Amino acid sequence: MVTTSMGSLGKLGVSTPSAKARPVDVVSTRVHAVRAAWLLAAAVVGVCVAGFWNVRAVDGLGVAIFVSPVVGAFEGLADQFATRGPAFGVLFAAAAGLAATVTASNVASFALLPFLIFAVCGVWRGSLLRTLGMTAATVALVGATYGVFIGRLGPEGAAAFNASSIRGAQSFVVFGAIGVAMLVGAAFEFGLLAGLTSRFSSTTHAFLALRGVRAMAVGLVIGGFTLGRPLAVFREVLLYAAQPSSPWYGALVVATQALANFAVPAAVVASVVITRQGRIALWASDQPQRAAALSACALAAGGAFLTFYWAVSRVWPAIGRWGFQLGIYQ
Repeated sequence: MVTTSMGSLGKLGVSTPSAKARPVDVVSTRVHAVRAAWLLAAAVVGVCVAGFWNVRAVDGLGVAIFVSPVVGAFEGLADQFATRGPAFGVLFAAAAGLAATVTASNVASFALLPFLIFAVCGVWRGSLLRTLGMTAATVALVGATYGVFIGRLGPEGAAAFNASSIRGAQSFVVFGAIGVAMLVGAAFEFGLLAGLTSRFSSTTHAFLALRGVRAMAVGLVIGGFTLGRPLAVFREVLLYAAQPSSPWYGALVVATQALANFAVPAAVVASVVITRQGRIALWASDQPQRAAALSACALAAGGAFLTFYWAVSRVWPAIGRWGFQLGIYQ
């Protein structure tokens, strides 16, 4: 009987499981380590932006640009519902939604845009409008659902719901959860959860890759930003929406605010895709790993910003607000 060792087979050029597994495992480990390092670097950037965020200057900028010129001083507007009427509430909500564009509760929405842009590039422009429409519809649905809840509370219930302790806890939970979800999404986008996703069926993978599914995922996140805002102008909108104790009116007002919140990101996506669609699609086709890296790193930066600003620094306030602690901001 002739016996041949596994090592001898390898020397003869015959492939064996052990001869191929080790190099593949080493390469896979290195690739995952590099990708994890990129995500960590992006997360550090997000944390740095959160640490130096000047809430007094930046968050007030949106109010000065969009709210004050339209409705004037917003404090106490809910008490004027009888004289100003329901139409004013829709206008107020639209102005407040636009003001949210540059607040700490919404800036992370721009981290979602590469994910959405890559989902629609390479398709005809009608698909762009359809995809953005699906995102907008999901944003509006989240806002309307929240508005129904606010409308059912009525004036007294909404006033109690606006208590400082409640809205602080609300922002902590909502934005912290969105931040963690974005970090998980970054790892998923960059293939770092292959051990988990490999168990998915081909049908599940195909479903998750659909443009519509990605569009609605972005809509859920951006709509979710409407749920946790603690700033005064947004809480005043909720109080105004609750005045007639109507779930339908509450749904209309809060959905309007949510859609206005999505207006600027949607305009950015549309302008980028319309003017650079071919180039982006070609680049993403030639360099799919780099496209995935850009999308994943943006998600990691946005998720880290939200998690640090709204959750970590709330639990340990001493490690946040770097600009104020260093005396850079007054």
